[in-house]
Amino acid sequence: MKHNKLYILSYGRIAAIDKKDGSITWEVKVKDIVKGASYGNTGSIFEENGKLYVGISGHIFCLNTKDGSLLWMNELKGWGYQFVAIAGGNNDGQIGASNAAQAAGVV
Repeated sequence: MKHNKLYILSYGRIAAIDKKDGSITWEVKVKDIVKGASYGNTGSIFEENGKLYVGISGHIFCLNTKDGSLLWMNELKGWGYQFVAIAGGNNDGQIGASNAAQAAGVV
């Protein structure tokens, strides 16, 4: 299956970007998903089979890649509110997220 979108996570926002013209297809704010939690500038994301998995500020959640709607969330209670690394499936974007976290001194 050919993927025509890029998915980004930056400063508390997650967006789908059209590869052809760079337009934003959809955008969500982390604070609208993770109510009452602070969110950082770094997190990790990866896409697999129409789902976008996001780890940020001690939470992990799954979005629908078509429209950014929330499919599920796990608050990871008792794990703290630090950087959340994700592994599984296609982790092409994970390396960049880990490098960004290291550069920011998060991990």
